[in-house]
Amino acid sequence: MSILIASKGWLSTVQDLGRPGYAQYGINRSGAMDPLALQAANALLGNLAPTAALEMCFPAPALFFQAPALITLSGADFGAKIGDRALPRYTPIWVDAGTELQFQHKYWGQYAYLSIQGGLDIAPWLNSQSTNLKAQSGGWQGRALQKGDVIPLQKTFLEQIGQGLKIAKYHTRLDRFYAPTTPIRFIPGQHYAQLLPHSREQLLTQSWRIGNASDRMGYRLEGEGLQLSTQDSLLSAGLTRGSIQLPPNGQPIVLMADHQTTGGYPLLGQVIQADWPRLAQLGPGDRFQSQAVGMQEAVELYRAELEFLGRLRVGSRHALVAFF
Repeated sequence: MSILIASKGWLSTVQDLGRPGYAQYGINRSGAMDPLALQAANALLGNLAPTAALEMCFPAPALFFQAPALITLSGADFGAKIGDRALPRYTPIWVDAGTELQFQHKYWGQYAYLSIQGGLDIAPWLNSQSTNLKAQSGGWQGRALQKGDVIPLQKTFLEQIGQGLKIAKYHTRLDRFYAPTTPIRFIPGQHYAQLLPHSREQLLTQSWRIGNASDRMGYRLEGEGLQLSTQDSLLSAGLTRGSIQLPPNGQPIVLMADHQTTGGYPLLGQVIQADWPRLAQLGPGDRFQSQAVGMQEAVELYRAELEFLGRLRVGSRHALVAFF
């Protein structure tokens, strides 16, 4: 029961929803860059929400299934194919042993996920299977996947199902959560009020470009530099994913899944959790505008996402039985 990494991708790791509760020890949460895509794929397969998957950037690896598996692709669209057959995202797919999955073209997004019914047979580190690249722990040997790695799968109850490639007739769509014209929304932070009036206007009205140095740790934004009314030195404070920091060069940084746990830059705000997936799927050269919102709106937007996932889990349980 395993998957062979037949060719190495640019950056492929094992990720689940991360390991909360260890920031006081300097260990960040890590986890999927696009948690919505990961959870939707798991829901379609009947997996529990935190089940780990393979997170892939483009170029993505070629994956050889040494055992049959029920899979779902989610997140970025990298033109997945088995032989000449193009594979849909957000749709359960049955693959037999001896099948090779390839990704041939980047159509949209930055992070794609391969979820497997039953999950991966990998020992957790600090209650999570997510890869922490800085600590070189968790996931598969604490590192990105390499050619020749053999990733063991959990035994599933579906091994008796058919021969060949079989694509389910049920699926879901997440387009409304990734609308390209919707601003990236944030709750103003403790130093937001200290922005000079012109800088506050620029934060909200200009189109921010994601810089080439952006990665899983943070997205570096490029635009007209922002200035504060004071340059007082700050004590280091705790940070979370979505924190918007303002370094001395005036170009904001949005912290992502592999962010550091403390920092001393001014804090302009916090990207709301409902917008983490959409921001994660933007890459170097992409642009977005930002919008300040209140706590109540942030809660309502995230609640809508959770309600969608809840309905998807219920519907998928019934659809899986009908599929097989």
